[in-house]
Amino acid sequence: MIKILIADAQYLVRIGLINLLAATKDFKMVGEAVNSSELIQLTKEQHPDVVIFDYNSAKNFLQEDIETVKKISPKTNFLIISADDSKSNIYKAIELGAVSFLTKECDKEEIVGAIYATAKNEKFLCHKVIDIIIEKHMHGDEDNCKAFNLSLRETEIIKLTAKGWTAKTIAGHLFLSTHTVYTHKKNIMKKLKINSSSEMIVYAIQNGLVTKEEMAETV
Repeated sequence: MIKILIADAQYLVRIGLINLLAATKDFKMVGEAVNSSELIQLTKEQHPDVVIFDYNSAKNFLQEDIETVKKISPKTNFLIISADDSKSNIYKAIELGAVSFLTKECDKEEIVGAIYATAKNEKFLCHKVIDIIIEKHMHGDEDNCKAFNLSLRETEIIKLTAKGWTAKTIAGHLFLSTHTVYTHKKNIMKKLKINSSSEMIVYAIQNGLVTKEEMAETV
């Protein structure tokens, strides 16, 4: 069973998600939070596998709640479902530790798929979010692009990570040990001055290492 906590200020959204969860036998709803305090308290009590979170209500939640919850319950993963289409906010949520990001236009199939992926700490971005990220790359400031001395193996690992592959799957595909893959990732993060796989996926998209079609293979 995947334990899910819903953190959304909108009553109708919470009710809709609860009904969706009830139809899927692998999901167990363990609480509803309408503000940051309730989110933190319920996390301490339930240690959910997935938090379905919408930070887009300044009176109720903050993006930094992601970081706070991760400190309390490191194995809890965040699925953002939000109407926020701000490029900078999407980047910030990923940088703070969100695993997946959907818009509120997504259908049941995408939401269910995202929950399963998020529970396994696998990246899941809906097509609209991918479009937003790619648009930022296409129209962004080219002066911000920096060249890094990445090896071919490191570049390949970045691409596979961005496509949602786990370290174990990457290791099998490249005929490496899982430990070696983690060592490569550690070196990549040091070179790129990033701190998580979530930031690695942003780097891969920004620098054209994965296409929209390749990202769509994971959703």
